[in-house]
Amino acid sequence: MASWQCPNCMREFKNKNQNHYCSNIETVEHYITQQPKEVQPLLDKIRNVAATAAPHSEERISYKMPAIWQGEVLLHFAAFKKHISIFPGAEATAFFADRLGDFKTNKGTIQFPLNKAIPYELIDEILRFRIASLQRDAQKSANKSNTASNKKNIGKQNAQSREKDKDISAKPRMTRSVHEIPDFVAAALEESGLWGNYNARPPYQRNDYIGWISNAKREETRKKRLSQMLGELQRGDAYMGMGYKAKTI
Repeated sequence: MASWQCPNCMREFKNKNQNHYCSNIETVEHYITQQPKEVQPLLDKIRNVAATAAPHSEERISYKMPAIWQGEVLLHFAAFKKHISIFPGAEATAFFADRLGDFKTNKGTIQFPLNKAIPYELIDEILRFRIASLQRDAQKSANKSNTASNKKNIGKQNAQSREKDKDISAKPRMTRSVHEIPDFVAAALEESGLWGNYNARPPYQRNDYIGWISNAKREETRKKRLSQMLGELQRGDAYMGMGYKAKTI
């Protein structure tokens, strides 16, 4: 026979004032006020720790327990007859295992006995760990989504590129950086009368000559390279020191 009925939820229990979750509790504050007076300050302190560690979170009642929510539950906490439990999940419990030797744990549950000091600093760290884990998981999910999207776009672009290449495959393309002829090189070609020889060389040779000369850091080196180009154009037997038979003009 039941000997006690909770005045809040009207549920019946064998023992008077038996600790339980009232089904009509809708707020964390209400939950706390229903607990023994000596436990209420401890639960309030956990609320304050959560507000500091997770300032963007909100309080909810979930599974008839107080919950700290930020996109999902960071942790539940609840009062029992001889202990207060927090439920941060198995990952957090495993991560802090070396600091939980004095407490009973079971997968994602940590029990703090009421006859010992509650480690509020540890609860703070656990909450921050949970937030970091959520952010990490969200980033992984975003990266995975972006990777899938990028692969899809790359596949589409490759298909488009292949179609485009069909139309332009017969056209010659310049793959090197294109260099403008500096005034001093143009003047040297003009003075030496070698514009014709220069223009008779393939585009890649003309471009390579100009880049080779222009990229020299010292003026002396630029003049030396210019002189070599002019000599090779004049003789028609070489290209930047390599053997080459130029077309006669």
